[in-house]
Amino acid sequence: MGTREGQPGKNTIRIGIVDNDPCALHMMSLLVEQADPAFRMTWVAENAQHALEHCLYDEQGTKAQVLLLDMALHGLSGPDVCERIRRHDADVGIIGVTAYPIKHYRDALVRSGAQGLLEKHALGKPDVLANAIAQAAHGQAVIPGFPTPQAAHAALVGTTALPSLTHRETEILRMYSDHMSTEDIAGYLNISSGTVFSHVHHAMGKLSVSSRNEAIKTCRAIHLF
Repeated sequence: MGTREGQPGKNTIRIGIVDNDPCALHMMSLLVEQADPAFRMTWVAENAQHALEHCLYDEQGTKAQVLLLDMALHGLSGPDVCERIRRHDADVGIIGVTAYPIKHYRDALVRSGAQGLLEKHALGKPDVLANAIAQAAHGQAVIPGFPTPQAAHAALVGTTALPSLTHRETEILRMYSDHMSTEDIAGYLNISSGTVFSHVHHAMGKLSVSSRNEAIKTCRAIHLF
C-alpha cells in the first residue's frame, strides 16, 4: 500500500487503485498519470483490506474520487469489495478492471454498484481511460447498464448483504459450472484436490446449501457468475 504526494489543483481528480499484482499496479498507475494532467494518484493498494480502509476511512477532502478495482483479488472478490464500499459511500466512482473476459464479472459488478468494467488492455488507450475516470468522478455510469453511484447506494442500503465468497471459492464453483473436473481444476490452479474440496465446502457453508450443485445454482441466481 502506498500514498502519493502532491498538491491537488482546482480540477484535480483523486484516484486510488487496488491490484494484488505489483507489476500491474505500477503499470496502471503510470497509465492513469499519463492519461490526463488532472489525474492525481492518491493511493495504491495490493490487497482488498487496505483499499477498504482508504475508501471507508480517509478524510473527505483526501478520499479517492475514483477507484480502479481489479476483479481477481486475494481474499475478497472485486464485486465483494465494491459492494462493501458502495453500501457506505454514494459518491466514489468505481471502475472494475480485469484481464479475464468481462462476462465473468459484469453482472455481479453491476449488482455491487460499480459504474463500469474495463478489460486491462483497454487501459492503454488514453482516451478510453480518461473518459471513464472523468465520467465516474462526476457521478455517471461509464458503461451502459451500470448504475450511477447514488442509485447503486440507494438500492444496496435497502437490501440484505449477499453471501461474501472469496475470489478462489467463486472461481472454483465457476469452473465446476463449466464442467471442469476436480483434477482439472486442481491442476489449473496448481493446488491439491483436497484444497479444491475445502474451498467448495467453505462456499457451501456461506451459501447455506448442502451440495455443490446447489452452491452453483445459488451463485448463478445472485449473479456471481
